[in-house]
Amino acid sequence: MLALVLLLKGGWLVAKTVTAFTVAHSITLVGTTLGWLSLPSQPVEAVIALSIIFLAVEVVKAKPDDRRLSERFPWIVAFLFGLLHGFGFAGALAEIGLPEGDVPLALLTFNLGVEIGQLAIVAVALALLYALRKFRIEWLQPAKTVTAYGIGIISTYWFVERMVA
Repeated sequence: MLALVLLLKGGWLVAKTVTAFTVAHSITLVGTTLGWLSLPSQPVEAVIALSIIFLAVEVVKAKPDDRRLSERFPWIVAFLFGLLHGFGFAGALAEIGLPEGDVPLALLTFNLGVEIGQLAIVAVALALLYALRKFRIEWLQPAKTVTAYGIGIISTYWFVERMVA
C-alpha cells in the first residue's frame, strides 16, 4: 500500500485503489480459509515479494510525462495483487488458528484488523507527503525515492529468503 501511495496522485485515486486491493484480498482470504481455494504457500509468498518489488520499481522509474502501468491502471494492479496477498493473509491466519465455532467472526475481525493497519499506513503516508509538499517540496522526490529503495531492498530480501527456504 505504501508503494501505491507514493506512486499515485490524489486522495480519491488512492482510496479507490486501496478499496480494490481490499476487495480482492478479502475474496482469496475467505476462499482459502473456507477451503474453496488453495495454492502452495512458498511460491505465493515469493510472488507476493515480487509484487512489492514491482511497485517499488514503478515508484523509482515514475516520470511526470510517462505514466507507468500502475499509474494508468492502479485499481486493476491493486486488485490482482490483492488476490495474491489474500492467499498470504490466509496463510498467516492459518498459523494463528481459527476458533472452530466462530469462523465467520474470526475472518471478519482478522480482515478488519488488516484493513485498520493498512488505512493507518496510508493515512500516515498521505499526511507526510502533504507536509513535504507544503513545507519542503524539494525533499518530496528524494523522500519518495529513498522510501521506494527501502521497500525494494526489504522485498528483495523476502523474495530471496522464500526462494531458498
